[in-house]
Amino acid sequence: MTKLTSSWLLAWFLPFYIMTQNPIQKREKKIKQKSKWSKLNHWLHLWLGLTSGIIVFIVSLTGVLFVFCDDIIDGFAYDSIYVPEVKEKRLTPEEIIASFKKQLPDRKASYFITYRDPERTIKLASSTKDRDLQFSWIDPYTGKVLTSGKAYDFFYVIAHIHSGHIPFGKVGNTIVEVSVWIFLIELITGLILWWPKKWNRSTRIQSFTIKKNSTFKRLNYDLHNVPGFYNLLPALLITVTGLIIVNKTLNSTTHKIFGGVPRAYAEIRDIKPDYDSTKTFAPLNPIIKNLFAKDKTVEQVKLSIASKDSITTLYAVAAKDIGLKGVQNGKTFSINRYTGKEIEIPVKILNGLDIDDTTMNLHIGFWAGWIGKTLTLFVGLICMFLPVTGFLIWYGRRNKSKKTKSI
Repeated sequence: MTKLTSSWLLAWFLPFYIMTQNPIQKREKKIKQKSKWSKLNHWLHLWLGLTSGIIVFIVSLTGVLFVFCDDIIDGFAYDSIYVPEVKEKRLTPEEIIASFKKQLPDRKASYFITYRDPERTIKLASSTKDRDLQFSWIDPYTGKVLTSGKAYDFFYVIAHIHSGHIPFGKVGNTIVEVSVWIFLIELITGLILWWPKKWNRSTRIQSFTIKKNSTFKRLNYDLHNVPGFYNLLPALLITVTGLIIVNKTLNSTTHKIFGGVPRAYAEIRDIKPDYDSTKTFAPLNPIIKNLFAKDKTVEQVKLSIASKDSITTLYAVAAKDIGLKGVQNGKTFSINRYTGKEIEIPVKILNGLDIDDTTMNLHIGFWAGWIGKTLTLFVGLICMFLPVTGFLIWYGRRNKSKKTKSI
């Protein structure tokens, strides 16, 4: 076939080829497909938000209340955090525990926190048969209980409402977990809805700023849209870490990726010496001094209190800061009660402990002191109000459509 013939055939069939392709129809088809996905995304964001909104609100509210729990607990005991007078000799931990039991015989001591600062009192956790969790602040030079507070029990309840365990037990845990998964989807679908179709000056102003002096509907829309975008990444962090904590599969996968063991705190309890009634227990003071000596950044040491002689191990945490749930720059130890020495813990279990501590610190904002807590507080407040503003948007549009139909 000559070049001339080829050119002639191409010129003849080209119009037919273009007609069969019909670029206008193709474009319309793409627009329709895009519109279908957009409608589906909108539908998912709306109805998933309406079905889980109340639970997300409660979980966010309890999370916000819990963020500064340690500061609030210590705040109620502000006049007992420091000793009235620093003396030359401190009582031994055994003498302090004995003094506490003598003063409050109905309470069972579970652990205490002692500080590097000689002016700080000892903070001791205890409970009754009916739970009633309390912290007591004890003068380490006299053994006197300066004050006891019930804020510990309040935050215990808040934490269990947050997880759904109160008042519905395991069913509540499942409801909260499902709602958090839904909230994760909400964050993604919300970003898709927020994303402008065209990027120009007008859409940038609308997407990134809240319009002042506007109607209530517009203000509510902006309060849902704009803070929701700025809150996206930290909200994702808190949501994902929360799911890692509660979801067994996700927790196990996280540990597998980072070389840890799930349920590390339970695993560590299986590593213990056999009980021997003929042996005596090592004094606690050298144990505490050794933990402080390990690192100059250690400001606090937490040590468990054995409730029975048959318990042959003590569990300790040495850290810069120790809270109800968080531990800043800390490490966990298992101590042989007979020798007072550390029990060797397998690397995988130690990694598991670090993974669990890091996940919890990221979830509750304990990772950066006041800065981390304050950021987490604002993130929680925005998450708390997203279901409210979202509901008001839906309710306003629903009433608008009803009025239109009646007209």
